[in-house]
Amino acid sequence: MPLKDKLNQYELDSVLSILRSKALPLEKLKSKTIAVSGGGALHRMLVYAFLHLNEVRQLGLKVISVGERIDTLYEDDDYAVAELSQLDGADYFIECGFLRYNGDTDSRVFRKNIDRATMLAGAFSGMKPGRVILLSSTACYGAPEREMSLSEGEYADQGFGDLTAVMYQCVENLFADAAHMHGFGLVTLRSGALIAPIKGVEVSERYLLPLIRGEKLSFRTGCGKTTFVYLNDLLQAVCFGMLLCAEGEAYNVGGEGDMSPLMLAAVTEELFGTQVGISGDGLRLTGCAVNCDKLKKLGYQPLVNSKDALLIAKNALSGSDKVFMFSDSYDGKLSAVQSVLLGFLKEVDRICRKHGIKYFLGGGTLLGAVRHKGFIPWDDDADVMMLREDYERFLSVLPSELPSYITDQNTDPCSHFCFTKLRLDDTILSTEFTARFDGLHNGVFLDVLAQDKTSDKKAARRLHMKLTAQLRWLVLNKWRKTPMNANNKVVSFFGDVIKAVMPLKALERMQDRMMLRYRGKPTHYLYDSMGRNVERGAFPIEWLDEAVYSDFEDTKLPIPKEWDKYLTYLYGDYTEMIPVSERHVSHEIVRIDLGRFINYK
Repeated sequence: MPLKDKLNQYELDSVLSILRSKALPLEKLKSKTIAVSGGGALHRMLVYAFLHLNEVRQLGLKVISVGERIDTLYEDDDYAVAELSQLDGADYFIECGFLRYNGDTDSRVFRKNIDRATMLAGAFSGMKPGRVILLSSTACYGAPEREMSLSEGEYADQGFGDLTAVMYQCVENLFADAAHMHGFGLVTLRSGALIAPIKGVEVSERYLLPLIRGEKLSFRTGCGKTTFVYLNDLLQAVCFGMLLCAEGEAYNVGGEGDMSPLMLAAVTEELFGTQVGISGDGLRLTGCAVNCDKLKKLGYQPLVNSKDALLIAKNALSGSDKVFMFSDSYDGKLSAVQSVLLGFLKEVDRICRKHGIKYFLGGGTLLGAVRHKGFIPWDDDADVMMLREDYERFLSVLPSELPSYITDQNTDPCSHFCFTKLRLDDTILSTEFTARFDGLHNGVFLDVLAQDKTSDKKAARRLHMKLTAQLRWLVLNKWRKTPMNANNKVVSFFGDVIKAVMPLKALERMQDRMMLRYRGKPTHYLYDSMGRNVERGAFPIEWLDEAVYSDFEDTKLPIPKEWDKYLTYLYGDYTEMIPVSERHVSHEIVRIDLGRFINYK
């Protein structure tokens, strides 16, 4: 069984994170041995992350879990369990145990961690690791001035009053001495307060789980801001430590959005719906505010901001098996937008049934019908698709069939879309793109797209789709008055020349003629001429021969009978949802106003 099938949606989101960074040269891990030590949930997630990376990239990794057997895994060619004394020559040794939360008092934590660090420092002499990654904490800096954000070489001036700071400094020094004595490379990653969708880390145990249980909670006043980091970003940072960080150096690891106790109280109160207090004897946030510029210069970019991280962790720790989504999208109006879109779809269905026009749900709307029996929970638009002849019949009946409150944007002189947008009057849903154009109808919309014929010959098909895409880019860039960016300087230069000398209407005529290049010809392939999948390739025309009706929200709507083949062509493994932390709506909305349709059913 693939590892991803053993993980819940939150765990899978985290292990996928190291694959999302374009800066990481992951191929350098080929045939390496990675030992993970420290125990607990963070240890387990690190093992999962590297095993999943190995499954996806086929790197020939050997992942060794030191002193911790993970119940869901069986030892095989890429995974083993070993005691510390059995290790010999691991390329990378990752120690995460100093970020475990065990609820002990400060003095007991101090003694336990110093003992562990001393034991590990001695074990490195026989282990001979290539590089050691020590996960430390920004708590090592102590408590700086309230407005201060510390860099790696800066510490708060407070003597030995902060036992936690002294403990982390001692641990780091013991590892540094061992690296010097035994000749291995050491990279220290100082983690901000770790937010994770797992138990056994401080934010989960001290803040989130008590709130989930309904306990009263307060944060301590008089403290400065704290840098938080989500598990996804810490896993990503570990790979930076392995592959790009300089040996003998320390690096701060944080996410986006430092928070003071007051800010954290406000955010957690909003997320949990329970009052969170501020008091002089409340919980003190671990760590302090730090900057992560040193790591960012290597290409590290946090993926999850602190508020999103808290929401994800809260849902994961609550034990809900519902499909996660960010519920505050569109100012909390996403469900209202989807209700309007469902009304749009029913109106299109009414018109097409009345006139015998064949159509199908398209794109993400089709995917939602198959996978969710309705909208994808975080989807914010709707698409339908038709064969060209049905598309033109549909356009011909619109003037007499559309309700008075829906506008066909083909009649809008300010619009230069190559497909049909139906807009709802007296509403506003301005995207970052459409808000640029004064006078353009910016109501809630539904897209209607044609699927056009293309050549039976592979080379001719490729050329046809390439020319379609380039002409569409010419029209788009002429319309929005931006330079061409074809990832080729010569093509971009000639594109800008053509765009400068030719009127927009002429370019649109060229675009339309290209899309209709094989109209009426006895070919056996279609392509998504109007949509976002122009360059994905052609697909057999018989996939859109027949429609079948599928459940969609509270109704039934048509999808291709060959929906499995079509969705596989479009998305690959369409059963696999996008990662949890990316489940935001797809459009950048500048302004939304649903007017009288705010309560539309």
